Order: sequence, then structure tokens, then C-alpha cells
Amino acid sequence: MQINRREFLSQSSAIATAATAAAGLAGRPRISLAAVNDSVEIGRETQLLIDDLVVQSKDGLTRTLHQPKKQGLIKEADGRDFERGGVYVGKIVCRDNAGKFHMTYRYYWWDEELQKLPNIGIDRAHWFHETVGYATSDDGIHWTKPDLGRFEGPTRLLPIEAFPFEKPDGVSKHNNFGYPIAFARDLHAHGNISDPDKRFLLRVVEAYSGSDPFAKPIDSRMYYASDWPDVTDPRWKEKLTPIADARLSPRGEGFPTLCGYDHDAKEWFMTSQDVIGNWLKRNGRDVARYSSPDLVTWSGPQAVLPVAADEPRKPDDWVEYMDLWGDRVGGRRTGAWLGQLWIFHSDRSDPQYEMPTIKNVWRKGTTEVRLVISRDAGKSWQRVCDRDVWMPHHPDDNGYDRLPCLSCPVRVGDELRFYYACWNGDHLAFFKDGRPFYNNRIRNSSTAWATLRVDGHVSLDARDQNGELRTKPIRFEGAKLSVNLDAARGALRAELQDEAGQPLPGFSLADSVPVTGDGISRPVRWKNDPDLKALAGRPVRLRFELNNGSLYSFGFA
Repeated sequence: MQINRREFLSQSSAIATAATAAAGLAGRPRISLAAVNDSVEIGRETQLLIDDLVVQSKDGLTRTLHQPKKQGLIKEADGRDFERGGVYVGKIVCRDNAGKFHMTYRYYWWDEELQKLPNIGIDRAHWFHETVGYATSDDGIHWTKPDLGRFEGPTRLLPIEAFPFEKPDGVSKHNNFGYPIAFARDLHAHGNISDPDKRFLLRVVEAYSGSDPFAKPIDSRMYYASDWPDVTDPRWKEKLTPIADARLSPRGEGFPTLCGYDHDAKEWFMTSQDVIGNWLKRNGRDVARYSSPDLVTWSGPQAVLPVAADEPRKPDDWVEYMDLWGDRVGGRRTGAWLGQLWIFHSDRSDPQYEMPTIKNVWRKGTTEVRLVISRDAGKSWQRVCDRDVWMPHHPDDNGYDRLPCLSCPVRVGDELRFYYACWNGDHLAFFKDGRPFYNNRIRNSSTAWATLRVDGHVSLDARDQNGELRTKPIRFEGAKLSVNLDAARGALRAELQDEAGQPLPGFSLADSVPVTGDGISRPVRWKNDPDLKALAGRPVRLRFELNNGSLYSFGFA
């Protein structure tokens, strides 16, 4: 059974009331059967502890948010920092079926001539060309750029003293630009789809009306792919599965993103920054949702994440919600959509920080990333660990990720790798009057990476005392229980109970073999190895006792 947010809050209130009353009668609160009437069907799906979907009560445990460990910029094949270009809104890093890494990224360079385009004009922030770059890697750190021969781009960029502070030195088609896959999504890893023929959702664009940031695709089509395609094969598109009349959402030109398919809602959906005409009325960027039953007909935008009332609203720190990337965590049945919310700390203290062509669009500031979660296909989002920052920006003004803009992770062994676009300076490139914000450079984008243990976004921690977690009634499948646990200096014990909260014979806490060490799949065992499979399908409760450790998730297999 999957519960919605209203039911969850109602149950949480009832549980808290029952626990408080029981606490006066005994040292540990007894579980009331009236608190939760139905069991949660978890099957073999991993249960993350980001929220309380399966949690009945927790005592002596603290929910802790874990920041990814920053690793710096990715590298060129020869070990230098990657030249330039960031994985950004639809441009991603992923792995094919053989484990090879593929990266599509946005590459751009500045050109004063673009001011002559009527839809750009005096707004210097859009005086740049852009194209899609492509690179491959065996280790995900060092990247090789193939010669695609598809796009006439700059051979190299030489520094000059005045804006744009660099200029192309020759042009050539011997580069890795003009890659035809302009949008990609790994549906198996992030989109809640398991069909082997639909691992990747791709948008193939053969031509654009130009190379400016507002250029339109001339020939754009959507495909499914069972593996990452080899575009050097003349028949590569014949191996893809076309999706007739499919397209990204109406917001998909400027913000080509997609969360995935929600089986309960029976629809595809995406989240992004709302259209400017909408969020201007609310005095700051915020998040909207688009949805489609078939990737053909779209509805939206529906405002789903307005800026919360408790966010800072000071002239020099006016919080806006820049964008929201969502991906599926956990399983199809009990999983959720985890959102990476880009927080923009805009500075409105000087009129020169405003956009020159549209009033009340502010550009100066930095970004950071927080986590939010949705269990209703992105229609509502709740904070994870309140307003704690999950990915901070670099503290230095010229730090490589002063503006981190994260996307979905790639799993490598026991860790998640987050490849993300970042800028080495303030969001403000130009003052309102056209002067460069930095007088001797323009901040540029790169691709950085960070790591996190698998399912390691949040843990329940016990430090100075024993902590206890009790679950709601659950129905599982399988014969083995394992935990994602860091107890290198502590231990965890587990107990299986009936619906009334009484220990099942052979599965009591006293029978539990302490689980120690650090690993994403530590086996849980009991003395005499009782038959766990005999309990599969029955409503049972789990009780974990944790000392000096962190519990991230659990699951049956």
C-alpha cells in the first residue's frame, strides 16, 4: 500500500499521540494497532529513510542529511582539467550496458555579433553561441573527445583584453561538437521504467535555426533506445524505437528535463522553473510541473513549489527556486521522487543587478542545492531535513563551482557519482548597463563531480545513546534481510515482530547477531538461522536497535 501525504500526516499525528500516552506507562511505548490499519507492501524494494513512509516510531535517532563529497572538475584524457562545457538541463553523463561512460554537454563561446539578433539585442548575457559536445570515458574521470566532423566550431579561443575577453582563432569541423542527441534520460536508473527496450529516452535533433541560445530545432524526434547508440554507425537511428509525435513539454526548449513515469498517476511528468510571466507575479523564480499520459499531449504549467514563506526575503538575500531536477529513488511500489532544488540567493540591493530588458528579473547571486521529496508524482514536494544545504557552493568568488547545478547520479560500485554543471563566478555576468561584472574575465561553465554512498542521502543516526526504530506493519518478499549501515565503531541488532509489536520466535532482539562494519548491504542474521522466508507475505514489523552508527536503508532479497 502506498499512502499520500495527507494520510501520512494524519497517521503521524495519531502515532505521536498514542506514543506520548503510552510513554507514561512504560519505558518504551507499545505500538497501538489502531495507529496504522494497513500494512505497507514493500516486496523486495529498498526502503530509504528519507521520510517516514514505513517508520512507526524512532527513539534516540537523529535524521541526518549527508552532503556529497566534492571531487573537483573532471579531466581531459591527458589529465588536465576539462576545458569547458557543462552537463546542464538535458545534457548528462550516463553509462551504457557495457559500463562505458557517455557525456553530452553544453559548449558555448561569446560573440558580440549576436546583439544584432532581435530576440537578444542589448542583453549581453545572451551574446553567445552554443552547441552540444560529446565525450566518452572508461573511468568517468578522464574524458576523450571524438572527432565527429558535424559542426563548424572554433579551433581554439585566444584571450583578448576587452569583452568578450576571448576570440576564436580559426574554425574547423574537426571537433566533438554538433552531437545529434540533444536530450537524454536513463529511464532505468531514474525514470521508473524497467522495460529493457526502453532504457534511454532520447531527443535527436539534426539541425537548428542557428547557434544562438534561442535557436529552434528544425528536425526534432523522440526515441527509445535499449542501449546508448553509436552515432558513427550510418544506420544508428534504425536501431532506435521512434515514439510517434512525441515531444518534450512546452517548457522543453529552454528547460529540456523529464522526471520519468509515475505508475500510480499513469503519466509522465517534469518539473522546472516556471515560465517567466508566471513567476514574475510571485516576485521570484519558482517551480512548475508539466504532465503527459503519452509524451505527446502535455498539460501545464502547474505551480507546485512556490517559494516558502520562511525563506529569506532581504534585498541582499532574496531566495528564489531556480529549478528542480527529480529522479526516482527506491522501487516502483514504495519509492519516491527525490528532487534536487536549486536555491538561488539573489541580490537585489543594487538596480544594476536587474535584467536590462525585463523589469524585476534579478541576476546577481549564487546557487546551492537542497533536497525535496514527492510521493504524488511531483504535485507536492516536502523538504528533506528542513532547509539544510545538500550541495553548497564554493566559498571563493572565483571558485570552480560558485554556481553548482546538479543533475541525476550515475552508480559506480557502492557509490553514486553526481556530474554537474558549475560556473566559476557569480550568476551576474553583466550589469544592467552592459558592463561586465568581472572586469577582466567572464565566468564560464565546466563539469564537476561529487560522490555519495548508494542511498546515502539521509541516515538515522545514534551516537551517545542507543537508538531504536520501529516500522509500521510491512509485507516483504524474499529470504534475506540486509541493511545499508555505517557502524564501524558500533553495532545494530534487529527484531521481527507480529502486528501487535510482539517478538516472533527466533527473531527477537536477544537472538539477533550484532551487525557491525560499514557497507551498503550488510546481512542481518539471527541465532540458529530461523527461516525468514516463512514470514514473507505476512504483515510483520521490524525493530532496529542501533548504537553508535548510521542506518541509511534496509531491504529484503
